[in-house]
Amino acid sequence: MEDAIKIYLPVTISYPALEGVLKSQLVGEYFPKSEEGAEAAPYVQVQDLGISGSRAAANEVIVRIKLRILRTVMKRDQVELFVLAALGYDNETQQLYVQQFKLDSRTSSGFYNTALEVMVNKVAYGQILKMARVDLAAIIAEQLVKANTTLQDGLEIKGIKLLGEVKSVRVLNVVPFPDKVALSVELHGNMEANVLNLAELLPEK
Repeated sequence: MEDAIKIYLPVTISYPALEGVLKSQLVGEYFPKSEEGAEAAPYVQVQDLGISGSRAAANEVIVRIKLRILRTVMKRDQVELFVLAALGYDNETQQLYVQQFKLDSRTSSGFYNTALEVMVNKVAYGQILKMARVDLAAIIAEQLVKANTTLQDGLEIKGIKLLGEVKSVRVLNVVPFPDKVALSVELHGNMEANVLNLAELLPEK
């Protein structure tokens, strides 16, 4: 039977680690990006970006985006958006991404708020947040190497020694916490189990 054994492995990632990747991808970029074959003047430039856990909303994160507004009708030096976002994970690309979001910040101007919401829906969701994807392939590969190194020598658990190789990795769940993001990772592999101590496997009398 292929991939008969499943091992569940918790993996955590700190917000500073996620923030560093997002900044390298987005800070300094202009949006919206021109479509192929069409020229379009950008609305905004990303000045800064941060991510942190939300203590008010379970399973969501706060994405802070500082933008420089470029269009004349809305022109300001800077505006800071606070976006409440749910995270998802794409197992095919091994990327963590913003699954859905809602704007959670306002300015003192009603007119500007309306224009800002239109701009966010068109620009932030359409392009900025869609680009805010973190490639976890290297992290997943590292966990795979660790698991296979351990299994090559034999992993002893309650009187059983497991030997074999992990073939594939799948993330089952993404749960944001106030200080980190936790991933529930499932490892699939072919293994054999050698019973070392049968007494440890029997139920207590």
